[in-house]
Formats: sequence, structure tokens, C-alpha cells
Amino acid sequence: MKKIISLSLAAVVGLTANFSAPAATTLDDLLREVRNQERLQQQVNQQREAEFRANKATQERKLRDARNKLASAEATANNLQAQFQANELKLTELETELRAKQGNLGELFGVVRQAANSIQGDLKASLISAQYPGRDMLLENLNDSGTPSMQELRDFYVLLLQEMTEQGKVTTFTADVVNTAGLTESQTVKRIGAFNLTSGDDYLFFEDGKINTLQVQPNAQVLNALSAYNGVSSGYGGMYLDPSKGGILQLEKLKMSLPERLWKYKGVAGWAVLVLLIVGVIIALERLFMLYVVTGPAINSQKKNSTPKNNPLGRIMKVYLANKNEDTENLELKLDEAVLKETPKIERGINLIKVIAALGPLLGLLGTVTGMIEVFQSITLHGTGDPRTMADGISKALATTVWGLLAAIPLTFLHAIVAGKSKNIIHTLEEQSTGLMASHEENA
Repeated sequence: MKKIISLSLAAVVGLTANFSAPAATTLDDLLREVRNQERLQQQVNQQREAEFRANKATQERKLRDARNKLASAEATANNLQAQFQANELKLTELETELRAKQGNLGELFGVVRQAANSIQGDLKASLISAQYPGRDMLLENLNDSGTPSMQELRDFYVLLLQEMTEQGKVTTFTADVVNTAGLTESQTVKRIGAFNLTSGDDYLFFEDGKINTLQVQPNAQVLNALSAYNGVSSGYGGMYLDPSKGGILQLEKLKMSLPERLWKYKGVAGWAVLVLLIVGVIIALERLFMLYVVTGPAINSQKKNSTPKNNPLGRIMKVYLANKNEDTENLELKLDEAVLKETPKIERGINLIKVIAALGPLLGLLGTVTGMIEVFQSITLHGTGDPRTMADGISKALATTVWGLLAAIPLTFLHAIVAGKSKNIIHTLEEQSTGLMASHEENA
């Protein structure tokens, strides 16, 4: 029993701890404390109930206001819905009335919109738009608007008239031009009809509403003609026009010069021909140096000197002096032998130059044939859907033939020079040998 009372007191103490009441020590104190707490709770509840009753009128008033606003909004929505339906009916009636009043004008507006749509792209890319920017806005309005106004129709007529008249004019104006460095600067631009834009001696092109300088200008012949045209102050002047209105000029940036193309597409055959060309030129230059600078002058000097020196003619004269007491037949054989000994030295490398000159075109032709085989194999696999790819492959294949011809032409020319000089020297040796024999006959 004492244990139960202790537990009850502990529970009561725990429950009343939140009210900061003194701890009950007896059951009477506990009972009194419980009744006090119950009385306080009843007072709080009564106070809250009183507050709820006091606010009830306010909450009811707010509820009435909200219901009134909802009713007002529903009434407004119903009115707007009714007005919208009325407007829709009115709009339908007006459109019907408009179509009835338009009559044939509807077909006219359709033709105008169709014309505006078809010319919009051409007008946007026209070089005349470079001088008069923003002209395509009118066409966009015509395409977007349902019924064009009379002012828009007049502006469209003026626009077409301007496009036609300006195509026959050469005019100058100032505009922003994007140079080759990508910077925009104000320049004086000359427009030649609807074909070309120029600034000074440079060709320009018009793209996406901007005037740009060509990254790669046409060749010197075209630019010189433009420079001459700019120098004409009266009368007529000639220059190159781009009938594609800039399209051909823009292809110039993709065009490679012949040396650039040959160097890029030389391939293995081209490298081989180039090596042969270098070797042949070195041999030819060495032979030319020896025949024209060393051997030739030495022989000419020896012809005027009776003392033999270390040169082909001098060595023949040594043979003569060493065998001048022999009979004519033996001496002639000795001299012929001496001439024959000198001949290979003089003709050294000449046949090699000839062989290299002949190998160049053959290697070039080999490169062309292998390139054409690759082109036809590509056609077999991928078809002929892109003629430019096929033409580019053939052009690459032909580059090696050009390399072969470039090697053969100068080497053939050098071979002719070297061979001619060597023959002259050998002829001189034979002539001097015959002269020695004639002198020997006279002395005998």
C-alpha cells in the first residue's frame, strides 16, 4: 500500500512540475493541489470559450464577405463569357462581311503575299540590300499580316521598282565592312549593279546582312583589271564581274594555286620524282662545272702550250711524246687508245642524267595510275553521287604526272647541254690527236 501511495505521489509531483507548484508531501496536499490545477484549467477553458464566442461574429462577417466576393466574381465571369461569345459572333460576322467586301481583292492579296514570299530570299541576298539594309522587313510584314494595307502595297511596288532600277547602276556608298582580320570598319564601297561589291582594289561579298572582305582575293589578272577600272574617270572601263553575285568569288578561298596543289598532292611518287630531280640536277651541275670550268678551259689552254699538263689533251700529248719514235700505225693506235681512255671520264654521268630524265615521267605516270585506281575503287563503293569528289580525286592523281614532267623537262635540257659539251671536248681531243698524227707524218 505504501508503495502505491509513493508511486501516486511521484506521478502527481511529475504532473504538477510544469506548474512550478511546491511538491505535495501528503495525500491532502496532493488532493488540494489537484483541485487547484483543475480549477485553473477550467478558468483557462472558460476564457478561451469566451474569446471564441466573441470572435464568432467577426468570423461570420468575414465568411459573408468572402461569399459576396465569390458571387461578384462569378457574376463578372459570366458577364465576360457572355461578352466573349458576343465578340466571337461579331468577329465572325465582320470576317464574313470583310470577305464579301474584299471580293477579287482577296485573290490580289494572295498574289501579293506569294510574290513577297518568293522574292524575300533573293531580296535578302541582293547586293542592293547591302546599300539599303532592312528592306526585307516589309516583305516579312506582308507575309505575316492578313490583309496588307494600301501603304504596304505602295511600299512593295516601290521596293520592286528600286530593285529593278538599282541593278543597272554603278554607285558608291559608305558602309561597315568586316575586314580579313574580322574587324568592322567604315569603308567606301562601290556596287556594280547587282553583281559585285568592291572597296579599293579588293572584292567584297555580302552575306547574312554583312559586307565582308574576301579572305582570298582573285588572281592578279582580275585584280589588275579592277585597279584599271577604278582609275577610269570617264567613258567605259572593263573589269571582271561575278554573274553568280559573289558565289564564284567566295570559291576563291577554296581554290589552291598550282604549286600549292602540286606540293599538297605529290604523294609517294611525287617524293620519288623530287628526289630524282634533285639528284639529276646535282649531277648535271657537277658535269657542267667540270666541262665548262675545269676541262674545257684546260684543253683550250693546252692547245696553245706544247708542254703537256694534267688534263685530257695533255695526257694525250704525253702519249704522243712517249711514242713519237714509233711508226705511224702504232702511234695512231696509241693515240686512239689515249682518246678512248679520256672519253669515259668526259662522258661520266651523262647517261645517268638521261635515265633520270626518263624515269621522272614514268614514276609520275605510275602515281597517276595508282591514283586513278583509287578513284575508280571509290566510285565502285560509293557511286558517282558527288562529281566534285571524283574530279578532285582525278586531279590529285594527275599531280604526280605533272611532277614527272617537271623533272623530265629541265633534266632533258641539262642532258642536252652536257652531252653537247662533252661531244665538243671529245671532238677536240680527236682533232688534236689527228693533228699530232699529221705532224708526225710531216716530220717523218
